[in-house]
Amino acid sequence: MSIEVVPAQLYALGQVLTSAADRSRLSAAAVPDEPVGGPLGPALTAFAETARTAGECLAAELSWLGSAVAGAADAWLGLDAAVLAPRGAQEPR
Repeated sequence: MSIEVVPAQLYALGQVLTSAADRSRLSAAAVPDEPVGGPLGPALTAFAETARTAGECLAAELSWLGSAVAGAADAWLGLDAAVLAPRGAQEPR
């Protein structure tokens, strides 16, 4: 079984993942870190800390995945260049 993916599509996917990481980072930063008063204060503070941490972790994973996808496209292009004969060149017999 083989899967055909055009490297340009992989680069586009990598960019989408990187953009999603940026949005996740911004979302995590938008969660306030000031303590909340009242009986629900400790629970809300803990929830906010969890939401910030989750957003930061998601951003890190998406960044890594975007880089890995782009790296795969780079590797495939390099492999294609090494394996395929240039256009017009005679294939080895």
